[in-house]
Amino acid sequence: MPVDAEHAARALTTAWQQLCSALPYGWAERAGGAVACVTTVFLPTLNGVWVDELDPPVERVAQLLDRVAADGLPYCLQLRPGTGEALGELARERDMSREQDVPLMVLQEPGKLECATPAELVIHPLAPAQAHRHASVAAAGFGAHEEHFRRLIAPALLELAGVRCYVGEAAGEPAVSGLGYTMADGVGIFNIATPPGSRRRGYGAAMTARVIADGLSDGGRWAWLQSSPAGYSIYERLGFRTLESWQSWLAMP
Repeated sequence: MPVDAEHAARALTTAWQQLCSALPYGWAERAGGAVACVTTVFLPTLNGVWVDELDPPVERVAQLLDRVAADGLPYCLQLRPGTGEALGELARERDMSREQDVPLMVLQEPGKLECATPAELVIHPLAPAQAHRHASVAAAGFGAHEEHFRRLIAPALLELAGVRCYVGEAAGEPAVSGLGYTMADGVGIFNIATPPGSRRRGYGAAMTARVIADGLSDGGRWAWLQSSPAGYSIYERLGFRTLESWQSWLAMP
């Protein structure tokens, strides 16, 4: 059966909850149709509240936002389309800024995915002790501080059942990162990032395909991700389709 938006939304929030709970400094809490997650990384989209119900108790979401805000970090509020206007008003009351919506994309039949790996690209699965290699490449790809990604991609995260972490190299140089999380029958895809000097060579698509293939071997039957604007066309070419786009609100203390 095709995966619907409700199923994909719950996969997204459950993955955030479990991944953040695995981080040495992170925490997560579910309440009232929403999940609060903090990675302790100083980036707003890596801390916040993700709401996977359309009409959750506003006071519960407010309590989760209060707990996240108490950590003193930038944070976000992400809402499914069709969510009651009361939550948008809650974000405005907190002086959060409305940003570009974030697509939640799904690949319904990943077993049919065909994507050739460029001959020069070698993709290496990483052991927990090698987490820093992924952090370095992902930081370069996203234009962020490496210290942020070292906190996010901690060895403890790679020890979580279902997590696979990778670095791809071309001519011996780091060229692309990727991380997959197989949970139940869904494969979540994260951190597909290519440093500027390695872009437009098919490395991101090849890494995505590898993450999916290994997720299928772990029991996955469909794949999902939240796309950045830069990656959207790549995922569309691979067959991903947007089920819904989530409202994104940011707070910068």
